[in-house]
Amino acid sequence: METQADTIIGTDVKIKGNLKNKGPILINGIVDGEISSDESVTIGESAQVTGPVKAKSVLVSGSVTGTVDASEKLEVDPTGRIAGDIKTKTLIVREGATFNGSSAMGEVKEASPKEKPTEEEAREEKKEKVKSGFWKKD
Repeated sequence: METQADTIIGTDVKIKGNLKNKGPILINGIVDGEISSDESVTIGESAQVTGPVKAKSVLVSGSVTGTVDASEKLEVDPTGRIAGDIKTKTLIVREGATFNGSSAMGEVKEASPKEKPTEEEAREEKKEKVKSGFWKKD
């Protein structure tokens, strides 16, 4: 993954608050808050992030406590640690990485709620179950 970034948080920097950028973000320090990019977020080895991370692609080499939503790709390096749920299309977890949470992969489509049958349809369905169930002898 590309490490060149528009926004860089250095190793000695501590931020409390939300960080949002259209371009790539590189975190090497401590961030307590939401991180969001339209492109990529790289969590460096020395980074500690508490809060959700959202971007097209995310590389975790440091520590993230919170949800990670990478719409295209999420990579977790051997030094990477994630404690939280993840959602991504493509997931790469390298040997030695730590991940504690649940994951959702691929394109998740919302299930449309089942239409409630009319009162008459419900009665007919109930009759059919009774007819074809217990009393039927073959």
